[in-house]
Amino acid sequence: MFLGLKNLHDFLKKYDKFIISTHESPDGDGIGAEIAFYELLKNLGKTTIILNSDPTPDKYQFIDLDREICIFDDTFKFPDDLHEYALFVLDTNNYNNIGSLYDYLDDKINEVFIIDHHEGGKDKFEANFIKAEASSACEIIYDLIKHFNYIPSFKSSQALYAGILSDTGSFRYPKTSAATFKVASGLVKLGANPFIIYEQIYENNSLASFELRAKMLATMEIHFNRSLILMKLTPDMLIETGAPFSEGEININLPLTLDGVVATVLVKQDINGPIKVSMRTKGDIDVAEIAMEKNGGGHKNAAGYKSRLSFEKTCEEVLTEMGKFF
Repeated sequence: MFLGLKNLHDFLKKYDKFIISTHESPDGDGIGAEIAFYELLKNLGKTTIILNSDPTPDKYQFIDLDREICIFDDTFKFPDDLHEYALFVLDTNNYNNIGSLYDYLDDKINEVFIIDHHEGGKDKFEANFIKAEASSACEIIYDLIKHFNYIPSFKSSQALYAGILSDTGSFRYPKTSAATFKVASGLVKLGANPFIIYEQIYENNSLASFELRAKMLATMEIHFNRSLILMKLTPDMLIETGAPFSEGEININLPLTLDGVVATVLVKQDINGPIKVSMRTKGDIDVAEIAMEKNGGGHKNAAGYKSRLSFEKTCEEVLTEMGKFF
């Protein structure tokens, strides 16, 4: 931890202007961390922009109360002094995972600093702030805010709680620790409302998303003596239902509620997007290794990667990879 803090202090001393970004298809953890870290940097007197490659999913719009998150599209205008900016990448340890923004910034930005909690990328631990044992990026940002003796606002407290709630699967994933609950307690004391936040994230889906869930469940394939379930999310499903891609992605966790199922795989593709694989497991089945071998990342029991194969070939490939565990 000390090395990570030293790295962060050195980076903050070196630059006064920053862009904050997170991985493509942003989730609650990445978005919540951005909002709170943005507030901290502003409090430290830094000029800061939050900029993501993809829009914020509807269910997380409530986190961005002041609409501080900018989207990298045809309407966004970069500052004229972009060459004076450095970049913070949150909730991914791979800079090029920030999406289309990566191609634009790669040769225009000064330096990149990563704040993350995922396994892998050991070569990045020495120069960044990576705490793999943390439950979420939001847990790390909360600790950083405390380190700088700053009290987060209601807005940031709500954002951080939402991020922790979503990335811990409502406080049930393996990295949920006593420290996680201590952070959550602190955020509630600062005004975060557990009921309202849960309702916004988990009980605010559209009818279209429910129709999409039905179509995804209809693709269900059972493998390895009923231990693994594979599902698909295709562009055609999104077009037919009108549901957002982000609301289809969350269905990957459904099969893990079944007795005897210890692994689930979702092969997915947004409209005009790349083919991706998400994997979730129970126990000692480490899918992070599979993801990292394919330039992806994640945690032991939750990881993913992009595929360069066709949709069906990707399904075949990931089943072969997962077959090593059964």
